[in-house]
Amino acid sequence: MKDKLTFFPDRTSAIPEKDIPSYTIEHWIETSDGETIQSFLFLHDKNKKRPLIIYFHGNAGNLYHRFDSAIRLFEMGQDVLLVSYRGYSRSTGKPSEKGIYVDGESAVSFVIDSLGYAENEISIFGRSLGSAVAIHISGHRTFKNVILITPLTSGKEMASAMGLGFLKFMAGNSYNSLEKINNINSRVLIIHGDRDEVVPYHMGERLFQVFNGTKHMVTIKGGRHNDLAEVNPEMYWGEIEKFLQSFNNLPILDY
Repeated sequence: MKDKLTFFPDRTSAIPEKDIPSYTIEHWIETSDGETIQSFLFLHDKNKKRPLIIYFHGNAGNLYHRFDSAIRLFEMGQDVLLVSYRGYSRSTGKPSEKGIYVDGESAVSFVIDSLGYAENEISIFGRSLGSAVAIHISGHRTFKNVILITPLTSGKEMASAMGLGFLKFMAGNSYNSLEKINNINSRVLIIHGDRDEVVPYHMGERLFQVFNGTKHMVTIKGGRHNDLAEVNPEMYWGEIEKFLQSFNNLPILDY
């Protein structure tokens, strides 16, 4: 039941092959527990590596719905690996919390072992549910950056936010990013809208407050869960690009 309340996978939506950019390569990632995960690599030059972003999307739809975002990151001079989860799009299996963490770890292994990137050449990007994957896989690693968009704190707090507080006991210790975030050794950027109706703004604030490392938080005034790039595109994309290109400690924002 917990998985049915969490995941809303789309197995059917896709982009016609003729509309997929020529610089995009489809890859199939074998997970450590025997599933096959669909991914797309947005690659500038196969003979010259650039910094790479691994993109983990939210719980609804599938990776095809995130092509526009991947292209925007690609245009910042980054290579991008857009990753599916088991049970989504053309990937095998059925989604679960444990399963999507395995998918995330398997994507990192693919990038390091098959594509030849070092950890410090990789940035991790997680949006909404993908933030839980991003935080989980970034623990005790040396990634270049971790970017969290509308991140959630824990399964229990999400149950309360959804008006399902009476079911909090079912959540157990699931998706407990509060517990894991200080395992991250990388710089962290958090972006959240102060009118988020799905993952409340205070969750992003709380993760920001708890994290003891180098961090930066951006508040999109009037931003809801799915419209941050529309409400203030200059701030949303501009702050991401600035963070990716900056190597100095960033100041804590007052808000």
